[in-house]
Amino acid sequence: MSYHLSIVVSGEGKDPKYRSHWAFAIHQPVKVVGDLLHVRPIDIGRLWYEFEHRSDSDLILVDAIGLAKIADWDSPQRLQAISVIRDEKAPKDGVRRCQDWVFSALIALEVEELVPAGTSEIWKDLMGKTATEVERAVGTNWTSFRGFQSSLR
Repeated sequence: MSYHLSIVVSGEGKDPKYRSHWAFAIHQPVKVVGDLLHVRPIDIGRLWYEFEHRSDSDLILVDAIGLAKIADWDSPQRLQAISVIRDEKAPKDGVRRCQDWVFSALIALEVEELVPAGTSEIWKDLMGKTATEVERAVGTNWTSFRGFQSSLR
């Protein structure tokens, strides 16, 4: 069975204080249900986060703008990647946020050769950008959720 690794971008992120939320999605091609792996705030004032893995999750989240495909995997690679992503520590330093965590996890995935070389640098350059800017940058690897309805909306 084949899977895509994608980054779900939620919220437009026009205000630098409130950047878009980034999360990993591992899903079968053309499916909008899959594994959602992200860090969520447990104390937004101190910028403390915790890791969350949701299986069989609706990937069209309440404020999801779209997703960007990063890699294609088989089942063993999917399981390995979940382990690598899970091992990336959630930010609890008062500085780093979800986009920083995704960037760090991409470095770890790159080391394990689960994403193409240079992927982390591409996404480092997209940190702090709006969802529209991310959409433009990833081009044909972008799937827009604008206008779609989630079961969570």
